[in-house]
Amino acid sequence: MAITISTSTINDIDATYPVAGVDNDSQGFRDNFTSIKNSLSAAAADLASLDTSTAKKDEDNDFNGNKIQEADFIATTETLYETGNITTSQNISFSNGHYQKVEVGGNITLTLADWPAEGKLAKLRLEIVTDGTGSYDITWAAGGGGSFKSHADFPGTFTIASDSDPIIVDFWTSDAGLTVMRQSYGTFS
Repeated sequence: MAITISTSTINDIDATYPVAGVDNDSQGFRDNFTSIKNSLSAAAADLASLDTSTAKKDEDNDFNGNKIQEADFIATTETLYETGNITTSQNISFSNGHYQKVEVGGNITLTLADWPAEGKLAKLRLEIVTDGTGSYDITWAAGGGGSFKSHADFPGTFTIASDSDPIIVDFWTSDAGLTVMRQSYGTFS
């Protein structure tokens, strides 16, 4: 954000005007009032820009793809997004966050979608649980015509049993989802 108020605008205000005991020309008043008005207008524009374009400590911030550099994070967390019970095929959107809990209630296809632009590493961890009503097969799809590259231990048929503890699966891509790497860590009990 560039500051629009300048010292030259502020210096246009004649702090010595009006001169005491002298018949002062009204043009000097008008010039000072114009300089004050211009400075206040520029300051208002700068404050409005600061209000809309800076990080806030008391509200959520969207950095719109801009970088945060030289940061030292301590005790930070990631938000958990719960999909609720999924009984029909649907997208799993990266924009819902890095950690998502998926409850499966039927044989479904989960399509990974909404990856960020190429050149950005995006990681998505899914915690998969069953609704307890049956064993279900999960088929995976990469949205936008993408394809998967799997770790050797990734199961050919991905089945979650009705009494299963959570299964953890990681997905990541750096090319906007054209190639999505995947790895299953199996059941956690």
